Amino acid sequence: MPSPVREAIDLLSKSGEAAFAIDSTDRIVYWNKGCETLLGFEAQKVLGKHCFDVMGGRDVNGNVYCFRNCPVADQARQSDEDDDPVKPFFLHVKDKAGVERNLHVSMFAVAAVRPALSAVIHVVRENESVPAPVEKELAQAAAEAPAARWPMTTGPGNAVELTTREKEILRCLAEGMSTSAIAEKLFIAPVTVRNHVQSILQKLDVHTKLAAVVFAYRHQLI
Repeated sequence: MPSPVREAIDLLSKSGEAAFAIDSTDRIVYWNKGCETLLGFEAQKVLGKHCFDVMGGRDVNGNVYCFRNCPVADQARQSDEDDDPVKPFFLHVKDKAGVERNLHVSMFAVAAVRPALSAVIHVVRENESVPAPVEKELAQAAAEAPAARWPMTTGPGNAVELTTREKEILRCLAEGMSTSAIAEKLFIAPVTVRNHVQSILQKLDVHTKLAAVVFAYRHQLI
């Protein structure tokens, strides 16, 4: 049975929960349909942008909460098994229409064998509610991920050649699409999608889809 760590993107695509993920430079590398629905921002418009530029969040008193080098994300990344995880918190943001939303945010740092490819996943919902099952699964995935070696940045690797189809599939993964949804969009069989994903992982020398997406944005492959 595959490790939950390898299924982080799949867990989110199947859950229906609004979620996005940032890389070690706080750039958005994953933005699913739930986020599109909740906040109105299309994935293609926000992927690759800094989280603080898109969310522009404030606390309950109106103070700026989202800014460069987010200390909360850094805390999540550096927490180990002896530390308390970042507690869920509220964030006031404006959606695409300018309407203020009160979001309940849970954060999960998913480490990677290659530290620069680690990511912090945010599960967001409007107002506080009972945690979704996927949050427990993500917490488990984060806990079972291999410990990252610091610092979180590494030098650029060798050039990687991806096919046009592989790049299309990476974009779909970054937009939170499931295997079946990707297959339907690209008019190919689900098994073909899975074969392409395995080829991508091998070419990029990564172990998870999330790490592949992070790699692709860091190296401007998509």
